Amino acid sequence: MRITFLLTLVFLSACTTRGKLDYITKEGKLKTACQTEYSGAPAVDKYAVEYVLSYCARKAVDKGYDVVDKSLLSVDLSIPLPPNGNAWTFEYATEQYSSGKLTDKEYGYIIAYIDLGIETPTKNTTSTGRAEERLY
Repeated sequence: MRITFLLTLVFLSACTTRGKLDYITKEGKLKTACQTEYSGAPAVDKYAVEYVLSYCARKAVDKGYDVVDKSLLSVDLSIPLPPNGNAWTFEYATEQYSSGKLTDKEYGYIIAYIDLGIETPTKNTTSTGRAEERLY
């Protein structure tokens, strides 16, 4: 019983993709912000994490901070327009992804886009991730 629990715990933690943004304040202190994690499908989750961290990196630079991972600043954060003038929601993006109309990267970026609140999802929308923007 105990072994089964431990194996389940290891398996579940292996399916989580995490990331954080390290930056340097104007006073020269190393800080961490925008800790994010997604636990749906690793092929998609890595892109959701990349989107969140790139978005936060730009916010940090806008506030005058120096981002440690400069590659985050060159990520193209554009997402495809939703078909037929619809708004992106978690459910609609999942439907488009499941039918093969979105790549892993597009789907991950759209999920992060929604989670960040850049576009307000419908009130019944649920998500598989968590994104928090905190720059101290």
